[in-house]
Amino acid sequence: MNNSAFSRFGVADQALLRAQIDKAVVAETDGQTFEWKSDKSRASGVVTALARAKFKEKDCRSLRIQNSWGNQRDEGVFRFCAQPAGKWLLVGPVLD
Repeated sequence: MNNSAFSRFGVADQALLRAQIDKAVVAETDGQTFEWKSDKSRASGVVTALARAKFKEKDCRSLRIQNSWGNQRDEGVFRFCAQPAGKWLLVGPVLD
């Protein structure tokens, strides 16, 4: 992550990304995309809702997250799982 686009994001950029993640984890439709772009930095991205599945007995959802900082772009698929308090927690990249 040290040389990733995300590593350049400020607090406001991270908040914009998190807002789209929060929408994507509860999206009704797989494949739905949520775009964001900072008005104050070179940060932008797209979060795509992928399949829902059980993981370690928790309700989870995979998201494709594409982050950009200017011309630098990164992409990965990450698993988020619902927590008892209703929040969704990143549990890691999808490796399978």
